[in-house]
Amino acid sequence: MNKSGDENRSVRNTKKRIQDGLLTLLQKKPINQITVKELTELVDVNRGTFYFHYTDLYDLLYKTEDRFFNDFNNVLNGKELKSSDDVYAYLVEIFSFLEKNANMCRIFFSENCDMKFFNNIKALVNDRCFAFSRSSSEHSDDQRAALYNAFVVNGCAGLMQRWLEDDFAETPEEISQILLEIITSGIKSII
Repeated sequence: MNKSGDENRSVRNTKKRIQDGLLTLLQKKPINQITVKELTELVDVNRGTFYFHYTDLYDLLYKTEDRFFNDFNNVLNGKELKSSDDVYAYLVEIFSFLEKNANMCRIFFSENCDMKFFNNIKALVNDRCFAFSRSSSEHSDDQRAALYNAFVVNGCAGLMQRWLEDDFAETPEEISQILLEIITSGIKSII
């Protein structure tokens, strides 16, 4: 890093290699079974370099999760959802982000990572859904909106996990259309 704290290309590349190495190892086993030695040998970085950037493997994991969480939050925020076309475009953007970050999603939403992260993602989606449903006339009170959101958010989480398990059998556009139909028309129109 330079005097102003900015990372140069070499530092960014080293940190990316370390993060990618951790993700590779997390595909095989949980974080508590991974060692710094194993990771640094995999990515050909010495342990001193690792400890210069991270205090331990959990620090690395949390920073990697934070980056994903912030990127996902940026996708969710700032959109005006006034019509079903807006909602469809919004869903396509979300599912495109998930597809683009497929390896991270598979790992972060697996049993090899802490479910706290997955629950934080669900809470973020719930907050966005709650704001949207409160702005529509469909749900006139907070309790009804909370029940609706619980159904939608948990349904979306299950749909997303199934989509990941199926290795993105549908395109982001197709899965968005399915979800939009479920949300707006109910499950009967899909089956």
